[in-house]
Amino acid sequence: MNTDVIIEKSLRFCQIKIIKFFLQIFEVIIFWYYSKQFKKRKKINSKFFIYCQFIYGNKISALYRRRKHEILVEKLDLNSEIDSKVYELTNKSYVKLFDLSSQEVKNSVEYFYKQKIYTSHVPKDPTYQNKLISVDEFLNKEDPTYNIASFDINTSLNSDVVKKLCSTEQIWKIARKYLNTEEINIFSINTMLTKNSKTRNYVENMHVDFDSANTVVFFIYWTDVSKKDGATKILPGSHLYLHDRKLPCYIDESLTKYLEDRGGAVFAIDPWALHAGNPNISLPRLVTWIRFSSMPAHTYYLNRNYLFKDKLNEINQKFSRRIIL
Repeated sequence: MNTDVIIEKSLRFCQIKIIKFFLQIFEVIIFWYYSKQFKKRKKINSKFFIYCQFIYGNKISALYRRRKHEILVEKLDLNSEIDSKVYELTNKSYVKLFDLSSQEVKNSVEYFYKQKIYTSHVPKDPTYQNKLISVDEFLNKEDPTYNIASFDINTSLNSDVVKKLCSTEQIWKIARKYLNTEEINIFSINTMLTKNSKTRNYVENMHVDFDSANTVVFFIYWTDVSKKDGATKILPGSHLYLHDRKLPCYIDESLTKYLEDRGGAVFAIDPWALHAGNPNISLPRLVTWIRFSSMPAHTYYLNRNYLFKDKLNEINQKFSRRIIL
């Protein structure tokens, strides 16, 4: 049994209710400790914290993001194009970066439509009942068990355009600046296709992605989206919130923002911000999420992204200062 499998099994063990209960008690103590440390402006990247955020929930992660936000606001140079993008990201939870060419969009859509696709938004997670089918079958067969499907990391990285994006210096510069460290890695790439269906998925409710405490996502719309047709909804600034399960119930719709744009638009978002997929879909919606982190992310193990470690490290070795996968 290799190390990745052992870590995955350990994390799943931590999700057992009684174990989770005791971990939550310890998290309260650690939360109190780091509340004091961060007020004193102590170092926020200690090894102890990195391991704690890997095991525990969102409380101590929220402390980290708030402290990092304070650091970024103090040090960013708004006359710099990269810094101004990062400033917008750390204040609003998202920022529009640039647009791909229409030919790149066309080539990507054609490529993905020729590939096999898994019948959930997480291809390799064993907790989902995944089937590998053709895109044509997914789009034309009504199945009450899914309305979102996704391609695995290999398939995404075999797209010339996605691979080029993963090697784009501007993206790496923004990721390093926002994550406030040189030591970053891509740990997940997920291309998802959503269709018009009576079936609903939980990701269409406001939620956060429980990644590492220090993470950023670059996502690409391959199809045109609007408020009435597939645009992702986000609550600006909410990556700095201390989340709990009931919080989404109190969000006024007028406070949210729909990220409307044309196919080829590239955004950066903090996935700890409250966001939701759009249940209003008229035409199929295709999008790719590229996730960066400076810390171990439990979703890397629970979603079994480690199965594609070698493929990810082909990219990471070119740009990262340290391989942590």
